[in-house]
Amino acid sequence: MARGNDMSCVVFSRLLRFKRSHYRYSDTYLREVGNSPDRHARTEKQHMVQWFADNATHGAGAYSRRRPNDSAKKCFNKLENAASLLWIAEAAGVEESIVKIAFEAARQAGDYRRACGAIRKIITWPMIIESL
Repeated sequence: MARGNDMSCVVFSRLLRFKRSHYRYSDTYLREVGNSPDRHARTEKQHMVQWFADNATHGAGAYSRRRPNDSAKKCFNKLENAASLLWIAEAAGVEESIVKIAFEAARQAGDYRRACGAIRKIITWPMIIESL
């Protein structure tokens, strides 16, 4: 369910499920820069569909949480995988020229944490919601 500029993680996961598996800039980032050390799926689509759905649960093992998180906005802002952030932006329909700028900023940033920050300075959660 959408709430202002947020929505539940489950609803966001369901929206992502209908997107393509591969997009230009997220695939290029994976090929040229690499991925975060935390990769558990074959594609960014699989990774993000599952990740957002799991955030609404208590999780398990290293990914357990005291309280489920049902804010897709909060999940997006905590995500530490630059390729995933780029994939979300592309899947949401953020303008390609903006995604390209974010891609270049991430590539120049260095490690994956700084790359994620660089992307989020350019592609904000409100832009994701608006583009959907």
